[in-house]
Amino acid sequence: MLLPSNSRFEQPMEGRELSTGIRLGRGWHTGDPADAGAAWTRSPRATLQISAGHFPEPVPLRLTLRAFCASPERQGTLRLLSPGQPVLQRVLTSTAPVTLLLPTPRHAPGAESTALTLAFDLFGSPLLEGTGPDERQLGLALLDVTPRWPLRRRLNAVLSRLRRG
Repeated sequence: MLLPSNSRFEQPMEGRELSTGIRLGRGWHTGDPADAGAAWTRSPRATLQISAGHFPEPVPLRLTLRAFCASPERQGTLRLLSPGQPVLQRVLTSTAPVTLLLPTPRHAPGAESTALTLAFDLFGSPLLEGTGPDERQLGLALLDVTPRWPLRRRLNAVLSRLRRG
């Protein structure tokens, strides 16, 4: 089921900050109270904008994702594309959350931010699946994104905050 681009469910969710220096880009549904803070993909390609000011060098990111309707009989292929890094690919066979580590992108000189792309090929609708009244096409839920700063950088940030406070 495809919804018209002017549907309230198909408007791009851009700019919501998930963590310092990490924002939702294109390909996300707008917030729905039923989502409980998760962001759902609305298209086969969704992006996260990674700030070059906050992440001038690659830093590992821990992403926790959940497929809406993956199963052993109905598998979905997830590809994570972070410029300057190897492509990370996983086949998802359940709706259980999965946690993946991948580095932030290498930014082009002068770039303010760079897109990290999540490509996923399996979508479903709660309405069509018989699990609820939601008409939206849902692919992946982004449950959490956490930068895994190197220990020295984390300690320096804590010491800096303590000195200011």
